[in-house]
Amino acid sequence: MCVPGEAAWEHLGVACRDMAADDAAWAAEVMERRRRIYARYSPVFWRPAPNAAGLHTRFLARQIASEGTIALRTGHGFIVCQRRNGEGFVDDFAVEDPAAWQREGAALLLATAQRLSATGESAVRVVTAHADRPKADMLASLSLHLAEQWWVAELRPAAGEKASYGRRDGAGFSGIFAPAPPVYDPGGPVLLADRVHGDARIDSNEREAAALGAVLAVVPAVPGSARAGELARGGWEVASDWYLGWPTTEGPGSHCG
Repeated sequence: MCVPGEAAWEHLGVACRDMAADDAAWAAEVMERRRRIYARYSPVFWRPAPNAAGLHTRFLARQIASEGTIALRTGHGFIVCQRRNGEGFVDDFAVEDPAAWQREGAALLLATAQRLSATGESAVRVVTAHADRPKADMLASLSLHLAEQWWVAELRPAAGEKASYGRRDGAGFSGIFAPAPPVYDPGGPVLLADRVHGDARIDSNEREAAALGAVLAVVPAVPGSARAGELARGGWEVASDWYLGWPTTEGPGSHCG
């Protein structure tokens, strides 16, 4: 039910409205429940921080108040979308019941696309846990495709003082060595190797990440690529999937405003 006077969009028979500041605590609670579920899939990558709900409430309140952010909700779900480099980027996106993805989740994404089309964005990028099939099925049903996967390896960090945070270069890769986002607690810093040379050995990445003091190594790869095959053979596992495209119920290639 939309509050009179608030901007509203309806898709698939579901009304979506702009989030208000007092929606932040509820949305953070929904995300907290989702993080606990995701932690069963990849315990180190998705492990929630003890104080995550409070931190996330404050973060979401800032996002809701930002003019550059699209933040919408239904009765049982919400979405927060940032505009980045000609795309809409969606991380915080959840429903209270997984059965609601196909209607309320889809409606939220379609309403977001409607807002994005007015400012020229050409695609939406959405992240989800690899094992969250109801959400992934909804994204695929709206013509988004699986563009990238983040593979992870748990590490035994080297003893002693940790390396300083920042971009680090290694044998065939370059990556960001940093703490996890504040709402997660993998137990130590993480190395995200976002630039990996074609002939780089994955086991070298693991050794060098552990030497820096990382508890987790992360390597993005295109699904079905040679790199993805090497990671699978090396015992790495997929933690998150990244879907990309323009949300539509009209089939691939459609762009609805």
